[in-house]
Amino acid sequence: MGRRFQYGERQNRQLPPLSAIRAFEAAGRHGSFTGAAQELKVTPAAISHHVKMLELWLGVELFRRFARGLELTDDGRRYLPRLTSALDEIASVTDDLKGERSEGGRSGQA
Repeated sequence: MGRRFQYGERQNRQLPPLSAIRAFEAAGRHGSFTGAAQELKVTPAAISHHVKMLELWLGVELFRRFARGLELTDDGRRYLPRLTSALDEIASVTDDLKGERSEGGRSGQA
C-alpha cells in the first residue's frame, strides 16, 4: 500500500513563488521579457516584476538588462536548466496522472 503524503512533512521547504520561477524560466528560454510575456499571457512589465522579485528573494542577479535585450548572468545560466528540467518533470507527471484518469478511471490507490 502506498505511503500517504502528510502535508506537514515539508514545512521547512524554502521555495520562491512559482509565478516568479515561471517568469524567469520563460524569459531565460526566450531571451526576452516580451517573449515570456506572450507565452504566459501577461505583460512584459509583469514578467520583469516577477523576475526582479525572484532576484531579490535569491539575493543574486539572474539577468543583465540592456537597452536592446537581456543576457543571463552566470548564476542565471546555472539556474535556468535546472528549473526547466523541474518544470518539465512537473508537466510530465501531471500529464501521466491525467492520462491515467482518462484511461479507465484508475484512482492511484494500491
